[in-house]
Amino acid sequence: MEAIPLAEGDLRWVFPDLVDAGPVLDVLRQAAARVERLAGHLGRPGGGLVFDHLPGAPYAGLSGRAEAEELAFDVRVSAPRDPHRHVLTRPPPWRVEGEISVRCDAIRDCGRHEIETVESAHGTPLDAANGVLSVAGWLYDRGTTEPRGSWRRRDVLSRHR
Repeated sequence: MEAIPLAEGDLRWVFPDLVDAGPVLDVLRQAAARVERLAGHLGRPGGGLVFDHLPGAPYAGLSGRAEAEELAFDVRVSAPRDPHRHVLTRPPPWRVEGEISVRCDAIRDCGRHEIETVESAHGTPLDAANGVLSVAGWLYDRGTTEPRGSWRRRDVLSRHR
């Protein structure tokens, strides 16, 4: 999987039938700026939004992350999955997800623990881009108003066995 910056990728990887990329790209650039501002606030400037592209695959996702130490704020848009076969299907709808998570602090690290999540489905590329912008704004608000230590205290799986 390659992480390709928004400016260097092709929006048709995420939105295959996109005709006018301008309005969608404008909204996604705003979302990327919010992710970058949050990353800066956390003390780790980030790259905004990147395509999660697997060469040869028909579709790609688009994601952004701002993180500090064990804390991560993620936004992503992806094609839907067939609920029975668990494979990507041709959009629409597009799934937009946001997640605030902390790194596992147990002796056996299991990965990340979700603290807060949001998700939505969107029928058009512009609606999906606006969903990404909305989630990026939500992440920015949560990441700049909540003290960093509060997220760890809310981890119900902290120190699990």
